Amino acid sequence: MNGMSEDASNSEELFVQLFAQNERHLRAFVRSMGLDWTSVDDVVQTVSLVMWRKWEQFDPETDFMKWARVIARFEVLKFRRTMARDRHVFRDDLMDLLADTALDQQEQVSSERYRECLEQCLEALPTQSRELIRIVYGGDQTIKEVASDLGKSAKALYRALDRVRDELRECVEGRLAAG
Repeated sequence: MNGMSEDASNSEELFVQLFAQNERHLRAFVRSMGLDWTSVDDVVQTVSLVMWRKWEQFDPETDFMKWARVIARFEVLKFRRTMARDRHVFRDDLMDLLADTALDQQEQVSSERYRECLEQCLEALPTQSRELIRIVYGGDQTIKEVASDLGKSAKALYRALDRVRDELRECVEGRLAAG
């Protein structure tokens, strides 16, 4: 085998290895942009083809997932434009917000695992804290209205919510770290 073929073979192997290692994270990222699982399969398949076609442009010294997420984001937007007549499709600005949020919260964590940990941590909260979360985030009342109903000031309610959110964050991070 000459050097050129061997380099090409090594490059192909590197692509397959990196894609296989990161496919789960890529699927979670695409899913976090509001697509159903069937659409995720379609988009990830397209993303893999685009990545393969652009593989020569990838610098192995850089972050593979960062590169993959950029391609996935464009492919999701393209997919959504083709599905634009569906009333369940979100606006592009919302998709950008969802993608940015996913990037911040899911660098190497699948959204399913994060959601599982969050649900477990919510269940582990004391009843009063869990009820506070349900009232504030599950209803249509403003913080002022909820605070008034609870006989508290809005400032006191915000402090209580901050404590509960900190507790949830610590719990989720601990569960994620524990595997």
